Amino acid sequence: MKRNLTPLTMVGILALLGYFLLFGEDSLISSAQKKAVKDALADINKAPDFTLSGIDDSLYTLRKMEGEVVLLNFWATWCGPCRMEIPEFNELMKTYRDKGFSILGVSVSDNEKQLKNFSKSFTVEYPLLFGSTREMNKVMKAYGGVYAVPSSFLIGKSGNIIWSYPGAILKNYDPQLFAGLVYEIEKELKSDYQSTTVE
Repeated sequence: MKRNLTPLTMVGILALLGYFLLFGEDSLISSAQKKAVKDALADINKAPDFTLSGIDDSLYTLRKMEGEVVLLNFWATWCGPCRMEIPEFNELMKTYRDKGFSILGVSVSDNEKQLKNFSKSFTVEYPLLFGSTREMNKVMKAYGGVYAVPSSFLIGKSGNIIWSYPGAILKNYDPQLFAGLVYEIEKELKSDYQSTTVE
């Protein structure tokens, strides 16, 4: 399957190229400039933070979930493939919830009432989040421009994006893709986590 580079991946590649070009010419830049570039690149894979409301009347802030493995799924109730993913994601939640795994279903276009009505007809084992049009545009832009749904990002314990996929993740349609996601989840759940938060 041919995959296009996401804008976030392209930024990362350009940043790494710039890093190597700058640090390859030691005599042209100062140590302060080197440190500034190194600090800027340290968080290149960090998942953009956001705070959104859930239909359970809770606020969800991604940065507060550091230490967990989080599957961030951009979706909408009107999207057929998005609906088809829900049983797969429910299964993942049942299997890994107690091991430090969470899923956040971020609706790109539905309001609270639409999501609550949807949840009366469909069993969803994970939080469904929503925001104003302005909030959602900001979040989607921060993730490289989410132009189609579903789109998913797997975020590791340290808050870095470790895997992403633009499309439906369906076990029966693409077992290899689903197995790859499960592998990444299990690998990250087993990894050590050192908090980088300064208190």
